[in-house]
Amino acid sequence: MTIRIITLFIATLFALLPISKTIAASDVWEFTIAFPMIWAPEINGKVEGGGDRIDINVPFDKIVEDLNFGLMGDFYATRGKWSYALKLNYLQTKDETVTDSLKSPIWDITIAPSHQVKTELRMSANDLLIRYQTHKNTFLYTGVRYFFTKVDMDITPLGTGIIAIDKHINIADEHLFDWLIGIDLGHWFSQRFGVSLSADAGIVGDNDKDYNVTAIALYRLNKLHNIWAGYRYLEISNETDSDVGKLEVKFAQQGPMIGWAFTF
Repeated sequence: MTIRIITLFIATLFALLPISKTIAASDVWEFTIAFPMIWAPEINGKVEGGGDRIDINVPFDKIVEDLNFGLMGDFYATRGKWSYALKLNYLQTKDETVTDSLKSPIWDITIAPSHQVKTELRMSANDLLIRYQTHKNTFLYTGVRYFFTKVDMDITPLGTGIIAIDKHINIADEHLFDWLIGIDLGHWFSQRFGVSLSADAGIVGDNDKDYNVTAIALYRLNKLHNIWAGYRYLEISNETDSDVGKLEVKFAQQGPMIGWAFTF
């Protein structure tokens, strides 16, 4: 399925490129680079299979506190009514907690020592899109979204006891592709201030559910420099067969974003 989606997108891209060349020669390319961008979402998710369930809840303040590495940026190339977009975002967070020890209420023995629990979350959602301007402030687009998620947990005992767990657990490790369709609506209230609202959904691919809504306010400082600020919601979920039976993975990310954009 993944190879078919990528092949179909590449074939569509090359089929549409000659069309963009028929635009009048007076039209010139316009480029927009939104970087650096900061997106610190609240993340809620679950991994369920074989009768077990692991809930993942990383609030906004923990993302800010535990962010180990984050990268987000958009690139647009526009000529006439056609434009091509690449949207990238990646974040890596690490969290560390220590559990309480458990001692026998009768004998002077430790049933379970304190444990150090380290959790590392890596997540990325990247879009490669083709857009077409149908009206003055309306773009329709299609393309491929690549979604990567990896969650690892390391449990280490901090003492001795009857129950001492020393284990590395890979909770999730997925590379998924979806074919998208979406719409982008924009409006400039003045030469300096405008807004944009985009929404898309996966129509075929590895995920059972894949949709995104993004709202952005834009402030133009001058011809080159712009400020983007907004809010994004992204939800991905799928159910697959695994060694333990049905495996269901669901993640929802939502939160504010702000960044600098260059238009030239």
